[in-house]
Amino acid sequence: MSEQRADRFPFGPAILIGIAVSLFLIWSGWAQISTRSGWDPDDQLRLVQLRDFLGGQSWFDTTQYRMNAPQGAPMHWSRLIELPLALIVTLASPLVGVPRAEMLAGTIVPLSILTAIAFLLAAITRRFGGNRAALIALVLAYMAPAILMQNRPMRIDHHGWQIAMAVLALWSLFRENRKTGGLVLGLALSVWLHISLEGAPLTAAFFLLLGWRWITEKGEGVRLFWTLVAFSIASFALFFGTQAQGLWAAQYCDTISPVHIVAIGAATAILLPVIHLRPAHKRWRIAAVLVAGGAVLGAMLAMAPQCATGAFAEMDPVVRDYWYVSVREGLPVWRQSSNAAWSLLAGPLVGLFAIGWLWRSRRTADFATLAFLVGYAVLLSLLVFRTVSVASAFAVVPAALAISALFDRWQNGKRPLVRVGLVVAMLVAALPGAFAGSAIKAFAAKQPAEKTARKASSKACEAVTSLAHLNLLPDSSFVAPFDMGPAMLMTTRHRVLASSHHRNQDAMRDQIDIFRLPEAQAHKIIQRRGITRIAACFGEAELELYARRDLDGLWAQLAKADPPEWLVPDGIYGEGIMVWRVKR
Repeated sequence: MSEQRADRFPFGPAILIGIAVSLFLIWSGWAQISTRSGWDPDDQLRLVQLRDFLGGQSWFDTTQYRMNAPQGAPMHWSRLIELPLALIVTLASPLVGVPRAEMLAGTIVPLSILTAIAFLLAAITRRFGGNRAALIALVLAYMAPAILMQNRPMRIDHHGWQIAMAVLALWSLFRENRKTGGLVLGLALSVWLHISLEGAPLTAAFFLLLGWRWITEKGEGVRLFWTLVAFSIASFALFFGTQAQGLWAAQYCDTISPVHIVAIGAATAILLPVIHLRPAHKRWRIAAVLVAGGAVLGAMLAMAPQCATGAFAEMDPVVRDYWYVSVREGLPVWRQSSNAAWSLLAGPLVGLFAIGWLWRSRRTADFATLAFLVGYAVLLSLLVFRTVSVASAFAVVPAALAISALFDRWQNGKRPLVRVGLVVAMLVAALPGAFAGSAIKAFAAKQPAEKTARKASSKACEAVTSLAHLNLLPDSSFVAPFDMGPAMLMTTRHRVLASSHHRNQDAMRDQIDIFRLPEAQAHKIIQRRGITRIAACFGEAELELYARRDLDGLWAQLAKADPPEWLVPDGIYGEGIMVWRVKR
């Protein structure tokens, strides 16, 4: 009886840890919860999309009609992740009212995802290192900055779901039942890609790994077979269940489109019969993998050659120059601020170091699988920084194993100095971001006081509580900085021209031109677009770029308090929002 209890995972302490972390996140994020503002424009626009869906907008139509009126702004977001939010809001609204129901949904869903991620990582680690290492992994998951920041209350965008699907996919690889593991893996990867095509590089890594396993060990074809079955069926179901036009829908490079469905179907049709035949010679298995890969590549080049150079290949050059190159999350690590880079990347690097340290004593196929995916995810995060959250999640497993091994050495150590060193090593492995942040804090904090004050003032100005004061104005069609747009839609009844969402790039180009071009040219665009007001917060980063680069542009003129004759100052609202009315 005692041995059975010793083999059980300590769910009691684990649940208490989860409750404590959740309460802390609710307390520390109460301002975002109480205002329902979330943590960035994506959370705000997701809430607007949710309200539109609950208000009767079609499941198949994700257009944001209060942006880029009258045709609306096309969105690449999936309705799928709005379902749990919609369910909670629908059930809770009659009891507590819509505002509190939105607060509940925005709190419950991210914290539930965080809990699932933590327990899945604990389960993976338990397979390698037992209960103690598993509990360490759970604690590390609850402390990892890159995981927490994507699963805080009111963080209702798709990033938390992406981490969860990635971790579920990793968990499935270590299931002894190859059929069950394959089915879970295929489902996780298809949902991940449906939520966001950002998962494509790591999805390719999972299939590359499965293909290599099948080539080197014929029996691994079972896992690949059922992964392909689940992946193709789920991908088809999600695509046709969300696309009214089916295979005649538009081809996009930033979401699952007809070209991807054709590619998935071709690869599946080639591989499934060959795997079923169980060819004895490796050359047949290699040939099947190469032919399937060629079919995928051929479909992509034939149906959507524009996607060969990435999701943003066809972006307007002005939009790319003024907006996209400033979106840091899509840039490599060397384009990030040193504080953010080291604080978030420290965990993955510790995991990578732990893999190397543990390799001598753990040269097994499963550990090689873990090492490959951790290394791949860390490398990807160096090239595209937004993937650092998945890399951080994967790195939790080797970091927990390393801390558990260090603890064993500490217990058995005799020399005080060595034991102290082991304690330091465990702390560094457990809190790498904190140590890295402390090491560069002084360097990162060296910003001019004037710049810091401008940032704080701009943040207060753009807050939803500040923007709510614009409801005092009659219904208007606004031009405002990109990051203000979603908060305005969430808080007011007004319309905006554009936000930082790339499918609306024609409107984005016009908005950039309005601010950067001389007032006569800007006036023509405003008339064509039916804009009735301009709103801005001094110190906003986008506007500072216009003022710095376009000295004869409209914003440079407004910043000098010298509006053209067709613009009338319309007052200051909230925490310093400047508004100008366009003369008819």
